[in-house]
Amino acid sequence: MPPEPQDSETDGMLVARADRGDAAAFEALYRRHRDWVVALAYRFTGDRDEALDVLQDAFAYFFAKFPGFEMTASLRSFFYPTVKHLALDRRRRRRPTVDIDALEAELPHVEPTEPPGVEGMGRAVQALPSSQREVVLLRFVDDLSLEQIAATVGAPLGTVKSRLHTAIMTLRRRLKKE
Repeated sequence: MPPEPQDSETDGMLVARADRGDAAAFEALYRRHRDWVVALAYRFTGDRDEALDVLQDAFAYFFAKFPGFEMTASLRSFFYPTVKHLALDRRRRRRPTVDIDALEAELPHVEPTEPPGVEGMGRAVQALPSSQREVVLLRFVDDLSLEQIAATVGAPLGTVKSRLHTAIMTLRRRLKKE
């Protein structure tokens, strides 16, 4: 019987055990990363049920890589583009098929309000270009290092640093105006 996974085991150790067919190692990897995967998927889909479906699809894709999976970076670096692609694909598929412009006269007119404080920060982050927003969220929400972000998004480290710097300067200017 294979040994039970220990909290002290690294992802690399668990992947090596999983590569040998150890079901307990697969389960430990799932438990260790599932919350992060769901949170990331939710960030892209905005829907809890869709995020849970993405979790299932992402781990099915991951487990299908065995045997023979080689860990060349952190598992989050492996999962990020997978989850992003799956989530955006789901979001694209659920877009409404009704021509919203044809319904414009029937829709109520609502004036946007300015949310204070942290909500203003969220709005400012959402207004960033997607490449900058992605780097900001990976750094400050997911707490990835700059090197991990570069591996995750497939960009040179200098590009990641530049995007992050530009995003922070933009956020400072926007929040100063509020």
